[in-house]
Amino acid sequence: AIVTSLILLKELGYKLEKPLEEQPEAYKDWDFIVSYKGEDVPVEVERKRVWWGSTFPYRTVDVPYRKKHTKSKLFIMFNKECDTAAITKTSNILSSEVITKNTTYTSNERFFSVPLDKWKFYDMSQK
Repeated sequence: AIVTSLILLKELGYKLEKPLEEQPEAYKDWDFIVSYKGEDVPVEVERKRVWWGSTFPYRTVDVPYRKKHTKSKLFIMFNKECDTAAITKTSNILSSEVITKNTTYTSNERFFSVPLDKWKFYDMSQK
């Protein structure tokens, strides 16, 4: 997902100024940094294994509440096949309603419930 996200970001005008292997480890803060119009933009990338196919099947994108401490400015999510991406500003996530739900792995886990209109979806199947 990281390589595919870099392809997409390049198409959107972002630049990878420093190769990934030269970027500092930023576990829990971001995955890598790109630049846009001279400004550093930390990016977090996640793959949603419950999202198959190109159409997002839910009314909201639920992002784990533990992401509240991220230092990223952009959040990119991929479907299971990594052929569709969704991008939003991290500020859209952090300002969204917080819900609690059960998952396959947890009970009463908190999530940011981000409306679909806060995301931009991209077809990456031909990249």
